[in-house]
Amino acid sequence: MSLSLRQDLQLAYDRLIKRVDTVPISKRKGKVIEGTAGTVSVSDLIAYQIGWGKCLIRWYEAGVQGEAPEMPGDGFSKWDYLAIAKCFYEKYGYDGSNGQLAIFEEIVSQILKIIEKEEGTGNLDQEGIWSWCTLSSGKKWPLSKWIRVNTISPYKRAAQLIKKVKWI
Repeated sequence: MSLSLRQDLQLAYDRLIKRVDTVPISKRKGKVIEGTAGTVSVSDLIAYQIGWGKCLIRWYEAGVQGEAPEMPGDGFSKWDYLAIAKCFYEKYGYDGSNGQLAIFEEIVSQILKIIEKEEGTGNLDQEGIWSWCTLSSGKKWPLSKWIRVNTISPYKRAAQLIKKVKWI
């Protein structure tokens, strides 16, 4: 039996938080994790999740209003993932404390509410409902896939990256 999107998101989030909790707060700002964008910290990884979560919520809210959201947003008009990641690290990195995790938790809670609402409307898995869920190639994705690639997949990757480091 496959998990629902809500269950899958909650599971990926819980695993990431459990992994973060293994890292002492005093070490969360240390840039010791080798990631796609170079050497990053646990705080950077969480900032990245916060940044994309905020984008996802903003895109969805604009779509609900019948507006075309700025994509990707946050001052970017092109999908420069490295520059966007660095922007998120600076903007949402905070001090690596549990306060950062509380903000992350709120973002995830908002996304779970979006999933619940759109499951109820039947629009969660329908292609072509949300114009902003169209790739530059013209391929239309359902909202569920857009949520998955902006939450579950990166949460799993972040947890794996944190797991690789020995936090002595």
